[in-house]
Amino acid sequence: MEIKISRFRETLELLMPAVARKTTVKSLGYVLLKEGQAIATDLETMVIAPMPEADITTLIPIKDMGKVLQYVQGAERLTLKSTKKKLTLSWSNGSASFPVEDPETFPAIPEFNPVAEETLNSDILIAGLEALRSYAATETERPVLAGITLLLGDPIRVAAGNGYQMADKELALTFPMEFATILPLSSVSVLHHLWKKVPRTPTPSDSLVPILTSKKMVTVAHDGEKGLRFQFPKSATAIVKLVSGSPPDWLKLIPKGKPVLKVQLYAPELELAINRVKDIAQSGLGRVRMDFKDSQAIISAKGEDLDTESSISTINAEGVPNRFAVNISYIANYIKGKEGIVSISWTGENSPVAFQSLNSPRVLIMPMKYD
Repeated sequence: MEIKISRFRETLELLMPAVARKTTVKSLGYVLLKEGQAIATDLETMVIAPMPEADITTLIPIKDMGKVLQYVQGAERLTLKSTKKKLTLSWSNGSASFPVEDPETFPAIPEFNPVAEETLNSDILIAGLEALRSYAATETERPVLAGITLLLGDPIRVAAGNGYQMADKELALTFPMEFATILPLSSVSVLHHLWKKVPRTPTPSDSLVPILTSKKMVTVAHDGEKGLRFQFPKSATAIVKLVSGSPPDWLKLIPKGKPVLKVQLYAPELELAINRVKDIAQSGLGRVRMDFKDSQAIISAKGEDLDTESSISTINAEGVPNRFAVNISYIANYIKGKEGIVSISWTGENSPVAFQSLNSPRVLIMPMKYD
């Protein structure tokens, strides 16, 4: 097999996030070359990239090979020769060899029979999934919460939560059939990596405008059972094994009552105020208090022996005076990097506090005791 080193590197970089890091199956730590394809999987996500030059069947030790080739010119031609236990590389002024696992131990590409598929704007879809990743549970004891819910249908919605906070967003996309699916967090990371790396495919034109404004597209297919397939044109295909079980009915968790408090704040000012009290809040019970009076919002926190507060102006406020407390980590995660206006609404007592900003998911955070 012969291939230009720069192209070889690009393909391996595309596959890197799908290579298993900790596994008892040794072959999962490699990339498989076989029948014109390069394949990587961590058993949750399999990524398949076209590599027409791959006329051999072998496993690639991606990390070790990367170290060897990082100082070789990309324009060089690379020759690969393999046996079941050994891989040899050579280029114009160098060579290297690696012990490898038997390629027969690498998982086969799963048979995928779609019952519905649609080509979607991946700029919207993948960004929507990625925006919810930090709101999902991290404990594996609750697998249906340790993933991102993708509700296919008209419209497509995404949601995630951990029992104390949740986020949801309606996407300007539609799918021909309705499916409630849960994607593993690792799969969302892989899809986001692919989305960043794959090129845009603009329609042919003599103008630069279509190139600069072109959308990245992905064809999404569901097999009707346990899998989703994401095909990025001419670049890569990802097959995702969905989390078993039914997702929570996220939409029923959204408060329907009349808010006792509605207020708007400038996001950068709220972020600054949260950051001012964060260290003290974390040294105490991990909560930040938000007290609304007239045209002011007082952001405060208590530590073991310290008490601090920061005051900012509100833009609009209904139902004041009013107050609540929320987990400092959750609100700090939500407000980080936000711009423009943040709208806050609360129906009172033990109902979640809703935060909403332009083009961002709606986030609900359960209140904590205010004292």
